[in-house]
Formats: sequence, structure tokens, C-alpha cells
Amino acid sequence: MEPDLSVIIPAYNEEPSIQHCIEEVAGEFGGSEWTFEIIAVDDGSTDKTLNTLRTLTQSLPNLRVLTNGRNRGKGYTVRHGVVESKGNYVLFTDVDLSTPLSEYRKLKARLDEGYEIAFGSRALAESRLNIRQPWYRVWLGRLANKAIQAVVPALKGIRDTQCGFKLFNGDVARKVFPLQRNERWGFDFEILHIARKHGYKVAEVPVQWSHSGDSRIRMSDYPKTLMELFKVRINESKGRYEN
Repeated sequence: MEPDLSVIIPAYNEEPSIQHCIEEVAGEFGGSEWTFEIIAVDDGSTDKTLNTLRTLTQSLPNLRVLTNGRNRGKGYTVRHGVVESKGNYVLFTDVDLSTPLSEYRKLKARLDEGYEIAFGSRALAESRLNIRQPWYRVWLGRLANKAIQAVVPALKGIRDTQCGFKLFNGDVARKVFPLQRNERWGFDFEILHIARKHGYKVAEVPVQWSHSGDSRIRMSDYPKTLMELFKVRINESKGRYEN
């Protein structure tokens, strides 16, 4: 029997926090009537992340551990997990759990209304930011969102494409992610573009969120992500997002 939910967790050098994350996920969904699987994907970590995950499988039979073999980027890592998933629904979340797992219920409610994808947003009036980002990250995020909407018209009206908390109808996820081309930070807006292009209904949902001081996004990643934005426009013009 296929699980009700697949939870995808991308991990790169997360030795200090990966066990806590996995145990939190298992605790959150283990007390429900749903069946679930946790898919942790190691992105070529150079610390003991992978060893920790493999040890955890001994006590958590619904934990599956995948590895990229070498560092490929968050986009590649999430796609790897989604393609291997079996759940009727697919959720991906970051190791730092910046968005509490309990916010999953808000996203699921939108899928129950008929949406195929629901994603957390930090930018809506109802969003609750418990710990805010430094001012320069907020400024850069707003600037990036303006660029996203200007370069990729299909994303018009979306306020926050980059929050790492997204829930998909499982069949839709396994159709959309194989079309993804960006393998690093730009995969979020690319996935939403592909989804809208193929007519899937997406819902932006206000969530609680707390900035993590251990964020892996560096200042140098912002211009690289901007380049990935233009790649989406190029890929679209060349028909690379067709089925």
C-alpha cells in the first residue's frame, strides 16, 4: 500500500541538526491516522550527515535515505526525492524547520479545496514571522520577487516563491519535477512556473516562519539565482517544459 504522505528532506552537511529534524517529522506525522514515509536525500555531505541518517533507519523503518554521491544543489536534491516518492501527497521542508510542521494542515486544506499545489508564504498580510531575516535579506528578497514576476509572467501575483515548505498532489509532483532544469536555488520558481504552465492550480498560503542563523544561502547566491531565473525564460522559449 502506498503511503498517504511523502516528506522530502534535502540535507547537506547537516550533522548537528539532521537527527532532530527527522525525529520531529516522525513525531508530527506518526501520531496521525495517515501513513507516511520520510525521504532524506544527502547532497554529498562531507560531515557525518549520511552516517547519522543511515543509523536512524534502524529505529525508523519508514525513513528512506538517498544520496546524490556528490554535491548537486538543493533543486537536484529535492527532485531526486520527489521522483523516488510514493505518497499520495508530497511535502518538502528544510532541515531547520523554519516553518513549523504543524503548518502542513493549512496547505492540506487548500489541496482539499481542489488545488494541486499549496506553498508556504512569508509575504502575505496573514503571514507570521516569529524571527525576521536581517534587513538586507528582506530587501534582496523583495527585489528578487519583483524580478521573478517581471521575467516570468506565469508567476504574476505570487509574493513568495522561495519559502521551503511546499505540498503537492503526489501525481502532480511526479509529473512536474522531472521537467525541472535548475538544480540549485532557482528550482522553486521554476517548479511553480512549470505547474502553472501545465494548468495546475497553485495556492499561496500564509504560514508561520522563523529565520535560521544557519541559512545556507550566501550573498553570492543571489546573482546566481537571478541567472537561473533567466534560464527559465530561455527554457520556456525552447519548449523544454513540454511533457
